[in-house]
Amino acid sequence: MIVRLLSRAKLKEEKSQLIINTALKVFAEKGYDNATIADIAKSAKVSMGLPLYYFSNKEELACQALELSSDQITNSILNAVTGNSPEEISTSLINAFRKNIRLYPDFYPFYFEMWSASRRNKKIKRVFKTALDNTINATKEILINSQKRGCLSIGLEDIESISISLVSKVDGLGLMLIQYPQLIENENIWRMAKKMCLSVLDNKIEDLK
Repeated sequence: MIVRLLSRAKLKEEKSQLIINTALKVFAEKGYDNATIADIAKSAKVSMGLPLYYFSNKEELACQALELSSDQITNSILNAVTGNSPEEISTSLINAFRKNIRLYPDFYPFYFEMWSASRRNKKIKRVFKTALDNTINATKEILINSQKRGCLSIGLEDIESISISLVSKVDGLGLMLIQYPQLIENENIWRMAKKMCLSVLDNKIEDLK
């Protein structure tokens, strides 16, 4: 009986994840407003009623997809950040981001589509802000740990602003790569991205006051 219940739970989780992954792709391709539950069901090759069995409506499905995918991408990148110097940390951060762009090509189109939808939908706006806050906070944790290990010389009072700057640079690069996907193979782009991250982590940004 226990084995049977576990098997059912696993099957339910797998189907739910299939629908979320498919929804992410469909929203990225068609946009939140244009995509329908029928589109998602057809793309997932399931009955039209199955997405609504797991999610009450399109809005809930989009929010779940945003929450889970954002956490997955953030953790995947930040868990790969290593190094004992600003140079090594910058390199590992950008390399991990580049790897994820290749592994999850639909994420950033979906992510920015959700940002667009959040301008019109209050619930998606709350979920998007929470996802962004979680990314910034996870980045802060990485920087604090690196600072405590003596790998970074930045002051604790600057950690939050530096984290916001790093997240904005990575997200900005993600937006550019949506428009110009050929840049993914441009080594100069990644070299400059590492230099920009290094300028932030090495605290060498010019004071514009």
